[in-house]
Amino acid sequence: MMVENIRMTILGGDTVDKRTVLVVAKDHRTHSVFANQINDFFQNRITILHESKISNTDEVDLVLVSSPKVMEGWNIPSEKLIMARRAINIAKMEELVTLPSDVRCLVVNNMLETSYETIELLRNLGFQFDMVPYYPGCKQPIDGIHTAIYAEGAELLPRGMQKVVNIGIRPLDVSTIIELAVRLNSNVDRANLYAARYIREIIEHSRRFYRTLNQMKELNKHLDTILNTVHEGIITTDPNKTIIQINQAAKNILGISDLNKDLVGKPVDEVLPWLSLPEGKEQIEVNKVQAVQHLNLVVNNTPITLEDEKIGVVTAFQDVTNIQKVEQEVRKELQGKGLSSKYTIKDIIGKSERLTSTLDVLQKISATDKTVLILGENGTGKELFAHSIHSLSKRRNGPFLPVNFAGLPESLAESELFGYEGGSFTGAKKNGKPGLFELAHNGTLFLDEIGDASPSLQALLLRVLQEKQVMRIGGQQIIPIDVRIIAATNRSLKDLVEEGKFRQDLYYRLFVLPLRVPSLRERREDIPLLVDHFIRENTVVKVQMEPAVMHRLLTYDWPGNVRELNSVVQYMTSVMTGSTISENDLPEQFRETEQLVRETKRGDMEELEAKGELLSFFVILECLEQAKSRLECVGRGKIVEFASRKGVPITDQQVRHRMDSLKDLGYIFSGRRGQGSRITDKGLHMLSMMKQSMELRA
Repeated sequence: MMVENIRMTILGGDTVDKRTVLVVAKDHRTHSVFANQINDFFQNRITILHESKISNTDEVDLVLVSSPKVMEGWNIPSEKLIMARRAINIAKMEELVTLPSDVRCLVVNNMLETSYETIELLRNLGFQFDMVPYYPGCKQPIDGIHTAIYAEGAELLPRGMQKVVNIGIRPLDVSTIIELAVRLNSNVDRANLYAARYIREIIEHSRRFYRTLNQMKELNKHLDTILNTVHEGIITTDPNKTIIQINQAAKNILGISDLNKDLVGKPVDEVLPWLSLPEGKEQIEVNKVQAVQHLNLVVNNTPITLEDEKIGVVTAFQDVTNIQKVEQEVRKELQGKGLSSKYTIKDIIGKSERLTSTLDVLQKISATDKTVLILGENGTGKELFAHSIHSLSKRRNGPFLPVNFAGLPESLAESELFGYEGGSFTGAKKNGKPGLFELAHNGTLFLDEIGDASPSLQALLLRVLQEKQVMRIGGQQIIPIDVRIIAATNRSLKDLVEEGKFRQDLYYRLFVLPLRVPSLRERREDIPLLVDHFIRENTVVKVQMEPAVMHRLLTYDWPGNVRELNSVVQYMTSVMTGSTISENDLPEQFRETEQLVRETKRGDMEELEAKGELLSFFVILECLEQAKSRLECVGRGKIVEFASRKGVPITDQQVRHRMDSLKDLGYIFSGRRGQGSRITDKGLHMLSMMKQSMELRA
């Protein structure tokens, strides 16, 4: 097919596919205007196809239709369809404004629908002519009408017209160009340049009107007509900072009713004190953020000069919220690039009591918008829980962005999180880059392994969480953000705070809604379900597993948790003979476990029993096991409290002696003074042997 042959030659003789857009229009002139606009915006990186060159829409990325009428005969999927929104060519409007306001005129076009569209657009721009639609085959009587407005198609004009105004083919509205960019996953940064050029054209036409018209009143009339064609708020002031123009978009953004007469002619300092105008004739202010009542506005001030003399200032502004809505649409288009939630609570496998109670807490947490801190050992699936919280929250339709501090170099962390302006450092992109906080606006940012964040980065994170705004590296603009934070760690942040490695104020900012993910040891009854799930993920063969293998999986301590279990299943399904998994198919760590079991001699248990009641050693190891699952080390005081709750009275001195014995045998590890103790893998095996022994005695 033709589209398959569309290639763009690059250096070295290689080729790459270009995105294709089919333009369906009534005539070739409309097609040409649309194509020129699209090529201008995308700098010829898009292939524009004519309907005569293609047989069906399967061959193209998008279909741009000039009017619903021309869709007849085309079967266009909704996901590919863009209906053109059209504007008036500003360069063609000068003659329009010279027509008498009460003139009766024909509006000539090639279809009834497009004639009515043009009439509606002209009325929205403030023209109150008595307009009559005219098109091929029209039976409308035109007696007494001697003026016609047409769009290039002079052959469509009826005879007898004494005054004709050619407004040219109506071009695409800027919003249609932006929609094309979003739908094609193209860089929408050029939209700002495109809009700026449009405003520059307005200013240039304003200058021309000023030169040709002697009275300011006439200038205002023409400017009103032009300025009301844009969606940005625009206010024009004279050299004395008196308001001479304000468009409808400005009044709508500022919430002003019909106060045009009250504002025009008033000093801007009195009626709009927030509007700070530049003093110099060449001082241009770009993208300045200003708070106005309940709004945040992005403001651009451009001085107007005539013959090297400053004759006023054009102020253009937009509501940040509207800009963010466009950005949000862009983010939705980035779902395929990993900027959206990929998992839900249904992807969490298991029915154990520990997991069920954790998921119950997760659902309650998801209903709020507060910061969440997920605690859990490596491999427990903390990111899966973070995805699930986002997918259940009111931000589910917004972006979800994860960042792992363990794998993020400190030299790149700040620019990745907060973004940068173009040219702010060596290697920076020319147009700059938004940071993850900006991209996550109205969504969720997942800060994984937050305990590995450097002290300088912790300070920056604290400021963002407090102020809810960011500033790019090398930038001057404060950017407001609305982001929910979910953090996760496999380390004890409390211990890091005590060691001076983590900011206490940031810890309390994050420790709002803690959620502890249970280790696999704490929910062993979920292992068969997980094994079955991972087998189905890794092979299409119906696999049989020897009972002894499942017993080994259920009694293994799983230091790597669910991630390790997945790896074990992948290994076993790769090396199994036929479709049966036997003990010989277990990986290396299970042979290491056997060695650990041999080292954990039953004689050790007898030795411990001789030094005191076995139950007291069991309680100490059980307390340390639970502390391990909470990522904590504990001291003797907490062990005494734990034993008391278990109904095993034991003194601090007795705990000290028993812990010395456990340490000598390698079942626990004690840190420096005040750092507490933790159980070792060997100690976990001893605890398991003690449980079995005590169950047999019972």
